[in-house]
Amino acid sequence: MSSAPINAIPISPASPLRSAAGARPWLWLLAVAVLLRLLSLPLMALTDHTEARYAEIARLMVQLGDWVSPHVTPGEVFWAKPPLSTWSQALLMELFGVNEWSGRLAAWGWALLGLWSLDWMLRASLASVQRAAALTALMLCPMYFICAGAVMTDATLMATVLLVQAAWWRAVTAPDAAAARRAGRVLAFGLGLALLTKGPAAGVLALLPPVLHALWRGHWAVVGRILKDPLAWLIWLGLTLPWYAWAEQRTPGFLQYFLLGEHVMRFLQPGWKGDRYGFAHAQPIGMIWLFVLVSALPWILHGLAAWLGGRRAGTPAPERLGRDLWAYALCITAAPLLLFSAARNIIPTYAVTALPGVVLLWLAQVDAQRLGAARHWGAGLIVLLLTALGFLWLGPKEALRASDRELIRAYEKACGAQAWTAACGLEYASKPDHSAFFYSAGRLYAQPEHAVVRYQVLDRDTQRPHGDALACNKHLCLYVAP
Repeated sequence: MSSAPINAIPISPASPLRSAAGARPWLWLLAVAVLLRLLSLPLMALTDHTEARYAEIARLMVQLGDWVSPHVTPGEVFWAKPPLSTWSQALLMELFGVNEWSGRLAAWGWALLGLWSLDWMLRASLASVQRAAALTALMLCPMYFICAGAVMTDATLMATVLLVQAAWWRAVTAPDAAAARRAGRVLAFGLGLALLTKGPAAGVLALLPPVLHALWRGHWAVVGRILKDPLAWLIWLGLTLPWYAWAEQRTPGFLQYFLLGEHVMRFLQPGWKGDRYGFAHAQPIGMIWLFVLVSALPWILHGLAAWLGGRRAGTPAPERLGRDLWAYALCITAAPLLLFSAARNIIPTYAVTALPGVVLLWLAQVDAQRLGAARHWGAGLIVLLLTALGFLWLGPKEALRASDRELIRAYEKACGAQAWTAACGLEYASKPDHSAFFYSAGRLYAQPEHAVVRYQVLDRDTQRPHGDALACNKHLCLYVAP
């Protein structure tokens, strides 16, 4: 049977936790952080390989008009991911034009859904100051902030997974069966979206924390109520199965590659050779722990300091959240650690689904009565200022070094109206990166083999002096061909 909502501490009508005053500094920090991420979207060039690749996939979806099977080139379908993230990116490019801002805006929107989901999850369980601090801390986790404005699938994954996990907690704490049933249907909706974002891996990431929580705390009545609801099954199956069936019918072989290759071989075989769209990573075993640590480093350090300062007195950490929510936070944190500790083919963004759990465990280290103090929200202000420094000043400079944008612009400026014609061609000495195709609006795909005037993109270590180059990035330089 579901338990009643549990507050971390008794809250009387006169308690300062009932007032918005304690939450106000955190809410201001949250608003500025969200606005900062929005303003930063057009400031950085799309970087290779990941961000430019997904931006080009979305651009091709708009160009080709194929909204069923994403393409990585005009003639090659992209089987590595389902299309929900690409749909959102391509839709915004269709509405606002093909550029960095429209491509990244979808991630920003998904990040807002993630924040809303966390707030909805905690609304009946924690005081307003605790919820405001948790939302701000999540937004200012370095990895969450990065994903909130990057053309990748990770913001979509985070939002859909967190929606599932928030719905589980709402079902556990529902005051009656009808409310629990509604929460279960939201869970099914989020699960369907997750399966359209990264497939079965997203489903496991979403459902593992509720399963662990049910095992630990004995919430089997909640599990049974959700599983017995036919509408919940209809929601997630109705969202998911039509696209998978249609994609396989359009491009036979998709399901075998996607289910076996991307979800089994990728994680079990280091240096997997079957990757059609990139290269397999070979991280040390257990690297996911370091990724999680770095992804939430400011709040892990702040929580450690708070624990060291209050470990001899005060309310135990589990009691500050309520033991059931504290246990669930551990389950959310543990899920990606359990899944990926033995995997070597992983990247830092795999840590993002652990962040809501880490943030709640951080919150458990701080007395809610003192969360409104400047020494706590001041830590958030410092993190915000450092984030602004990185994304408004350092980030744009580094992004240019990892993108072909300036090479393409220099070529187009040199050729003028004759760019991309037989009168003034561009050739790459090696396979172009995805950003070259994106910033050329796909015209690089059909470059003529012979041109009257030719420009070449060569490796930086070529014997030609860099002073002769029209533009360079970290790896390549643009020259007039001899």
